[in-house]
Parts: sequence; C-alpha cells; structure tokens
Amino acid sequence: MLHGLSPTVADRVVERLRQLGISTLFGVHGANAEDIFDATVRHPGITPVIAKHEFAAGAMADGAARIGGGVSAVLTTSGGGALNVVPALAEAYDSRVPVLALLGTAPRPTVGRGGFQDMLTPPDTIDLAAVLSGVVGAYAVVDDPGALDGAFTAVTDALRRGLPAALVIPKDVQAAPAPDVATTSPPHPRRAAEPAPDDLAERLAELAGAGRICVWAGEEASRLRLRDRVEALAALVGATVVVAPGGRDLAVPGRCAGVTGVMGHPSAHRALAAADLWLVLGCRMSLTDRAGLDALIADTETVHVGSWPPRTPGVTDHVPCDDLRGFLDSVIERTACLLTAPPPRPTVRLEHLSTPATAHPLDMRTVIDTIGAHLPPGCAVFADAGNTGAASIHYLPFGDHRFEVALGMGGMGHAIGAGLGTALDTGTRTVVITGDGSFFMHGMELHTAAEYDAPLTLVVLNNNAHAMCVTRERLYFPDTPGLNRFGPADIAAGAAAMFPAIKVFHATDAAGLAAACPDALTAAGPTCLVIDVDPDEIPPFAPFL
Repeated sequence: MLHGLSPTVADRVVERLRQLGISTLFGVHGANAEDIFDATVRHPGITPVIAKHEFAAGAMADGAARIGGGVSAVLTTSGGGALNVVPALAEAYDSRVPVLALLGTAPRPTVGRGGFQDMLTPPDTIDLAAVLSGVVGAYAVVDDPGALDGAFTAVTDALRRGLPAALVIPKDVQAAPAPDVATTSPPHPRRAAEPAPDDLAERLAELAGAGRICVWAGEEASRLRLRDRVEALAALVGATVVVAPGGRDLAVPGRCAGVTGVMGHPSAHRALAAADLWLVLGCRMSLTDRAGLDALIADTETVHVGSWPPRTPGVTDHVPCDDLRGFLDSVIERTACLLTAPPPRPTVRLEHLSTPATAHPLDMRTVIDTIGAHLPPGCAVFADAGNTGAASIHYLPFGDHRFEVALGMGGMGHAIGAGLGTALDTGTRTVVITGDGSFFMHGMELHTAAEYDAPLTLVVLNNNAHAMCVTRERLYFPDTPGLNRFGPADIAAGAAAMFPAIKVFHATDAAGLAAACPDALTAAGPTCLVIDVDPDEIPPFAPFL
C-alpha cells in the first residue's frame, strides 16, 4: 500500500496471495477488478501480468502452477470476463491444478437493482455461483470486509488438496478499509506420509528382475519431480518404466518403454502386458492414459499410489498418499533391505506407431525430432491439442526438460497461455508447440509475450486446417463434404509484421527447420517459429491407424 494510506481489503487480498507463495498475478483488467490490480501494482512482492483474454490468463496461472509446483492465481472482472475464465478453471479442476480465481463483481448497492454485470441475484441474473461451483473445489462470495479471512481459509483448503478455487469480491468491498486484525489461515492438516506397506516391499522383492514389475508413472509424480525416485526404484527391482502422457518427463532413456494411451507407444503396452505387477505412481489412469489396456487391467495385479484414486474400474488396491516422495523413499529403503543381489535389467526398446508416409517436405516425426534435438537444457515444453499434441507426446525425444499437456479438457490454445505463464513466472525459456487452429484462437498472447519480453518460443505447426478433424472426417464421414480446411495463411509474415520486437522464423523443409531451430529456441526474449506441415498426414493416434 502507499505510505500513509490505510490498507484496503484489496491490499489484504494481495497480502494473502503472498502468504500462499504467489508472486505473479495473471489477469485482464476491468472496472470491478481494478482495486485489486491497483493494490498489486503497489505491492513490491507481486507482479501483475495483463493478458489479452481471460481464458489465456487462467491458462497462464495453470501453467505456472504445474511447473512451479505451488499455487497460482488469476484475476478477472465480472460479466464476460468471469465467464471467459471458466474453461481454464475446468481444465485446472480435471487436471488437479491449484489455481485461485479472484473475480471482481458489481458493487453491493447495485446488486439486485440492475447493476452492470450483476451476477449474484439469480434467477434475475446469471447465477455465478452455479457456474463456478462445477469447476472449482471451493467457492466463496466475500460480501463483507470482515469475511475475507474466513473465505481465504476455506479456499486455501481446496487449493492445498490440488483443486482450483474461486473468490468473488464486489468492487465496493475491495475498496473498503481492511479489518484491523488480519488472521492467517491455520496450517492445513495434511495426512502424514503413510508407511510403505511391508507386503508391497516383500512383493517387489519377490518379483524383482527382468521386467516382471512395470512402474507406471503419471502427472502427479511429474509435478513432484520424482524422476530420480522412479529411476532408483526401477533399477532396484529390475523394472521397466512406462509413463502416462502427463508424466512424460519422468521417462529415462534406456529404461522407459514409452508413453501409454492412444498417442503412446506399442512398446509401452507390451511392457505392461509382460509384467506380473503394475506399480502405478501418481497416474489417475484416465482414458487418455490407459486406452487399449482395459482388458489387461482386469487381469493384472495392480497397486495404485497417489493423492487421487484411479479413474478406471477394476483397480481396488489404491493407497491414498499425500507425500508420494516420502512413500517412494520408504518403499525403496524397505525393498533394498530384502534384496540380496541386483536383479537383471530388462531389455527395453522404444517402438513407434507405424503411420502412412507423407509426400510433404516435412513430416511430423522429423519436425518433433528436430525441435527435440535443439531444446535448451532443463526447459519446459507445453504441447497443445490435436495433431500437434499427438505428435509431441509420441515423438519428442526423452530428455531433461519438463513436459506438460493439458488433456483434462483438451482445450485448443491452452498451451499458449500455460507456456507463457510459466515463462513469465520462472523467467526461464519455455517452448510451446501448437497448431495453426490453436494459434488463431489464442495466438494474440504473442502480444503479451512481447509486452513483457518473455523467454517464450512459440512453435506453430501450420497445415491450414484443423487437421485432426480433417482426418476424422476422412475416416468416419467419407461421404460428407469437409469443413476443416482453411484458406492459406502466412502466419510467419503476419506475426513479424504485427510484432516487430519478436524474432520470427519460417521453415518449409528439413534443412530450413534445422537451420532455424538453434536461434528460435535459444534467442533472448520471445520468438516464433512457424513450420509448414501436411494437413493430410495421419498423426500417431492409435484409433486412426
């Protein structure tokens, strides 16, 4: 707050954000949110970032939380702004990402009296509570300054369980004097790490060797950065490793048999089929994780460990665990005590899906292989929906980078905001791989990247189509005229003309791509790499093949 001024509720909100460890607040400005934005500008410990669209702002918060491992926040005004952020919160809910949405609404004297963007007096108005309650783990309206701290305590509990939450604060409440005494939320009573069951350690020791155990790791293990624990456990018991799409960055070359699911590798499914025991770590086993494996699930001994139970029938041995790292450490220690000799290491060979050849100068595997070969060490990579997401999940070389894909809702353009939020929050190079359809939805966040000089590389695979929809039309509706091909667009020329501060590269063949990647993926500030690809190429997506 400014020197000599009494703190307002908006100032208190910003202080509570800092208590949650939040240092960047993403959002879009508006009349009913401006007091909190003003308090944010005046606070030395938090940086406001103004996006171009509320969905992208919510995705920015989502991406920052996924990579940073903590809580992030988005701030919008009421009306269309509040409704625009709903799809981003839905993705956060389904993927279990703790995003706090702050929504400013009409001043209390105007509520129920025709106030502009009043959303709190249903059925006369939109029922904001009903809209938000389906996409968050906790929701509260702060209709009095004295209610702020209690509301924060309620939503903090949901955030600490890995769910998004929403606080709705009328504009006049934001501007009101803060209560004299600020309370802090009590420590969340997290369950202690469950002791590793002795019978699990005994079972692992009994089966150790030559791939009789398969460790299947997912998004929760990825966000906790448990790659070293997964590798240590696999090496200890001679297990193979497979990863869900959301756990892709846990893969260790030479031990991982690949990614599971419809965009995954046949070798991953074979590794699971050959094992006597599956140890599933932080993977919810959603359809995108397990497609093609349901028959095996019913017939295979499975132990599932994680904060959330599996999303599949037939798995009854779920170990609820809030401390997956501690659980793994305990399992490793106990199992090591039972083993008398190192088990034989299984032979692992990564196998790709066989896709039809394309006559286009650039096929998707060449594109993703080339990008992967030039990724900066330790960078974060976000893949978007459609052919781009399928190709990235399937072909991107395993390495030391972080990898995220939003498969909860599969919203096009989510990766653009999520990657940009990560770049702004961490200050480190982030690479987003997206398609032209997603770019046309939310590519104007390039303007945000330029405004904040973000270390972001936006890769746009341009096939002038919604290409996965083109494939579906051709396969499933061959007698119906297609709807998903676009007129040609020169995205590279357009981006270069609109954003002169951004370095833009355009590749049309393998040699041009190899030449462009080193600068596009490492130059300071934001860059954009547009790559021409074939709309008729069938992606590595098992149902199409």
